[in-house]
Amino acid sequence: MSTAYFYLTDEGGQLARRLAASHPGDLYNKENFKAALREAFHKYDYLVCIMATGIVVRILAPLLVHKTSDPGVVVMDQKGRFAISLLSGHLGGANDLAREMAALSGGEAVITTATDVAGELSFDTFAKNHHMAIENIQELKHISGALLAGKPVRVITDRTYAELTIRKPAAAGHSSGDSNTAEKIQTLTVQEAKEHLSKYTADHTKGAGTPNEDPAGEEALPTVVIDEGFTFLPTPAFPVLYLRPRTICAGIGCKRNMDAASIEEALLTVLKKEGISPLSLKCISTIPLKADEPGILTTAEHLHVPVQIISTADIEALDIDTLGIQTSNFVAEQTGVLSVSTASAYLASGRGRILRDKVKFKGITVALCQVEGE
Repeated sequence: MSTAYFYLTDEGGQLARRLAASHPGDLYNKENFKAALREAFHKYDYLVCIMATGIVVRILAPLLVHKTSDPGVVVMDQKGRFAISLLSGHLGGANDLAREMAALSGGEAVITTATDVAGELSFDTFAKNHHMAIENIQELKHISGALLAGKPVRVITDRTYAELTIRKPAAAGHSSGDSNTAEKIQTLTVQEAKEHLSKYTADHTKGAGTPNEDPAGEEALPTVVIDEGFTFLPTPAFPVLYLRPRTICAGIGCKRNMDAASIEEALLTVLKKEGISPLSLKCISTIPLKADEPGILTTAEHLHVPVQIISTADIEALDIDTLGIQTSNFVAEQTGVLSVSTASAYLASGRGRILRDKVKFKGITVALCQVEGE
C-alpha cells in the first residue's frame, strides 16, 4: 500500500520523516503543494497531511468520488498530537492508519465513524479484512443502522467468523469491532435461508404483505449474505447486503487471438450456470503459452482480477486420472499438457475443489475451482 506525506512547515517535515521511518512513504513539502496533493489523490493508497484540516478539505473536496475508490486520508497537526481519520475510514483504511500514525507520534487517533465509536462491527471493514467483494454497498447503511439502533441482523453464510460469534471487550482507544455485534447476529446457513425465507420473500414481493405484518419480525430482519452466489430472487422487502468471498479460480484455454468478448461471455456463462457471482472470482489462470493472449488479459482486466500463469511442469506432475479431469490428446499436441483450463484452475486454487471441469465453447474452454479454507 503506497503512502504519501504532505507537510507545510519545518516542524511538520520533521514529523513526516519520523513517521516515514516506520511507515515508509514519499514526502512532499509546500513546493507546488496543491497540484502535488491533487495528483497524489489518484496515485497513492494513503495520504497523510500534516496541516490544518480545512486546507485538506478545500483542496480534495472536488476530487471525491466514492468511499469504495477514494484513498484513505489522515490529517495531523505538526506536533503529532492528533491523527484525524478524514476520508475513507473503513474501505480506504484511514481509521487504521490514523491509529498507526497516532501510535508512532505519541498522539491520539480521532475516529468518528459511528460503528467504530459504538464498538459495532462495520461490514465494509469486515469484507475488506476477509478479502470479499461488496456487491451492493448502498445497502450497508441499513445494516449499520440496525446495529447502531440495537436491533438484530441476520447473517446467511456457511462459514464461521469470530467477529460474528465471539463477544470481546474493546481495547482502550481502539474499537474491537465485535464488542457488541455478536449478541445481535442471528445466523442461518444458505440451505436454511432457502427453506425458511423463500416463501416469505416471494409472498411479500408480490404484495401479499409487508414486513410490518410479520408479528415476530424475524423474517424481515436486515440481512447480510456471505456467499459466492446465493441471491434472493425475487428481491425481498427487507434490506440485503451481499458480500462475495473471492474464492473462485477460473481456468481458461483458447485458440490463438480469440476475442475478449467471446472469452468473457463464456466465463460468465459458466459462472451463471454454477450460481456464482463474477465478484467471487479470485483469479483467471492459464498456461505459459497463453500468458500474452490478449483476450484473456483483457477479460481479466475487465473483471478486475489477476492472471495467474501455471507452469506446464506443475500440470504434468498432477495425477490427472485420480483427479478425474477431462483430457485431450489434441490439446496435448498443441500445448504440451493434457489439460489447460481445469488443471490450471486447480493449481491456482491451491489444489482446491473442482467445481466445474472444462466446459467447451467454440475455441474456448473454461473450468472453475474453489479455494478451500477461505
